[in-house]
Amino acid sequence: MDSIIKDLRHGIRSLLKQPGFTVIAILTLALGIGANTAIFSVVNAVLLRPLPFKESDRLIMAWNKGAEAAGGDRTPLAVAELLDWRAQTRVFESVSAFAPRTFNYVGSDGPERVVGARVTTNFFATLGVEPKLGRAFLPEEEQPNAPSAAIISEEFWRRHFGADEQVIGKAIKLNEQSITIVGVMPASLRFPVAQAEIWTAMQISPPERWGPWFLQGVGRLKPGVTLQQAYAETRAMKIGLAGGKNFDLNLVSINDYIIGDVRAALIALFIAVTLVLLIAAANVANLTLVRANGRAKEISIRTALGASRARIIRQLVMESLLLALVGGALGVLWAIWGVDLLRKLAPQDIPRLDQINVNVRVLGWTTLVSLITGLIFGLAPAWHSSRVNLNETLKEGGRGATDGTSRKRWRHGLVIAELALAVMLMIGAGLLVKSLWHLQRVELGIDPARVLTMQLALRGQRYSESQQLRGFCSRLIEQAQALPGVRTAALSDSLPPNENSGSSDFRIEGRSFKKREEPIAYFIRVSPDYFRALGIHLRTGRYFTTADNADKPNVTIINETLRRRVFSNEDPLGKRLNLGSEREPDWHQIVGVVDDVKYNGLADEVQPALYLAVAQAPSRDLSLIVKTDVADPLNLVASVRSEIWKIDRELPIAQIRTLDDRLAGATAQPRFRTTLIALFAVIALLLACIGIYGVMSYAVTQRTHEIGIRVALGARTMNVLGLVLGNGATLAIAGVALGLAGAFGLTRLMTTLLFEVKPTDPMTFAIVAIVLLVVALIACYLPALRATKVDPLVALRCE
Repeated sequence: MDSIIKDLRHGIRSLLKQPGFTVIAILTLALGIGANTAIFSVVNAVLLRPLPFKESDRLIMAWNKGAEAAGGDRTPLAVAELLDWRAQTRVFESVSAFAPRTFNYVGSDGPERVVGARVTTNFFATLGVEPKLGRAFLPEEEQPNAPSAAIISEEFWRRHFGADEQVIGKAIKLNEQSITIVGVMPASLRFPVAQAEIWTAMQISPPERWGPWFLQGVGRLKPGVTLQQAYAETRAMKIGLAGGKNFDLNLVSINDYIIGDVRAALIALFIAVTLVLLIAAANVANLTLVRANGRAKEISIRTALGASRARIIRQLVMESLLLALVGGALGVLWAIWGVDLLRKLAPQDIPRLDQINVNVRVLGWTTLVSLITGLIFGLAPAWHSSRVNLNETLKEGGRGATDGTSRKRWRHGLVIAELALAVMLMIGAGLLVKSLWHLQRVELGIDPARVLTMQLALRGQRYSESQQLRGFCSRLIEQAQALPGVRTAALSDSLPPNENSGSSDFRIEGRSFKKREEPIAYFIRVSPDYFRALGIHLRTGRYFTTADNADKPNVTIINETLRRRVFSNEDPLGKRLNLGSEREPDWHQIVGVVDDVKYNGLADEVQPALYLAVAQAPSRDLSLIVKTDVADPLNLVASVRSEIWKIDRELPIAQIRTLDDRLAGATAQPRFRTTLIALFAVIALLLACIGIYGVMSYAVTQRTHEIGIRVALGARTMNVLGLVLGNGATLAIAGVALGLAGAFGLTRLMTTLLFEVKPTDPMTFAIVAIVLLVVALIACYLPALRATKVDPLVALRCE
């Protein structure tokens, strides 16, 4: 221990004697370690922190496998499917379901829209979560006409009830309905959505038809049962309403459901910062090799005085560890600032975003990374520095800075490695940039410019009848349309690019389909001016008009995809569709065909859609759409809100955004990860260029004598430039070639993050290779230019 303390003291003194080297090394390491720490804090919170459920590895999410318009492999379950799953399962300990929902709550602060869910009464038991106060739902509360019960979140309880423990048994008004609070859930429960604050008991009636689909299933496997065994059982199930057709569920672990696509993005980010850290370590290792070459005489003297090689290596490694630990400490400070910035800039749909922080586990990780980094960049230089030739180094006039072939190879190898890592990172960033470029240019089928949107939920007795819903819609459109600056006002229960009210099956008059093979489409309820407000073009037929009301025969407009799939060889106009059941048909006549619009996300294909006149098929969940002549549509918010509250003062208004903002939100996650990885790629490129610049500058210094002789013998400026640039180009080409090979394998892991871009896109590979070669040659040019200024008399005088 005494010798280690002495090594620490000597290392500190040695580093303080060369403040330039020490500061550059610490800042370089702090940059790499700080970035690594910040991203690891995100990985720790999102991927590594356990879920707040009992034995969460036994929890699975379930969807029905259906047609794309119904959700593809994540088609919501129908009530009939849920009941059959419950009745036939042998491998699930518990089967439950939920349907996300919003509630209108009027408190002392005015109307508020609260996010929550309707859940089956065994929902919390399935999750393995106990209430903080009160109780969970009772089985009888799932029966039709049972007393309504609600469970609230801890945040809602504290915000609206001041954490009053006597809240159990109190009634609150949700959607103008009195509901009794029976429990309070702990703050750790944020499911099925992060903003969930109220859960109400779902009352289930025996179904009479197959659809509609609106439930998401949650199941708890029996102990020892695997996901594969659960799959095998569901394939053997039968669903009664579908005539004995095989009933397949799509099952995923609850961890995969919550993390979703974020896992691949976070892994990509973590790989990116790891590459940056390796490049930083290689840079410092090169600096250490250069510094060690200048300390050859010092090391030789210590060796001559009896210091063993192991002692020399330990001393040099101790200095490297000191640099790494100080760099790590500074990196933690940068990471704390970086985590705050990440929380502000990150999309709000990243799960557990508020739990991201620099905690004890993250600090432990940073310490480990700092120590490993110190060993990585310190061990090899220490090993080579300890191999000295005493006679050569200590003889009178010997040059302690003589550069050995082995050290030169190491320095060149480190530069090649830096360039290769930078190439891999830049190619990954280039692929993501190109993917984002394609995603942002997806044809939406609408004109989003100068469109204001806001969401309304019509609940309670005032909207219990269809006539009341129609009256509200008609009056709101009329008053909004009359506002100055409003060109068109419309209503819809769906909004592009990723909000739809759901889908269901339908039948075509004169055609017969096998059970569960009926066509499926999104059912979208709109007011007459919806298509004009969004600039959706009419292909044939007509738009809805105000004459399409409840007193007239029901009509529908279909999109081009539905026309192509269902009516490919015939004119759809005039055809009748049954949107109800065989027992209670609901006929709608097709009066128009419009262009395709995306309601299921930018990256997915357009799906079949049926547009229904809101006056004939009213909806309680609507979005008001206002097309304006005002440059900033948000300037109309106050006047539009005033008109809404003239009709209903207690109606909450949510999600007030322009349509451009909604489209930007649809690309928020890919834009966020692309920006971060592109930033890391730029840092990697700068570090790699600094590395090759340093190596070439040192090489010019070492070869000053040789260059002086060449100039004295008649070498011209271009010859000297070519000599230095040629050496630099050799390193750059080797690094780029190695990086291209590495990227060819690494980018295949990015397939799920790319849109309309192949992971081996030749254009991206070529552009990155050319850019890095050019930048590397520019970095080599300055040392080469300095070499041309060498005065042969000065260079030879010392010899």
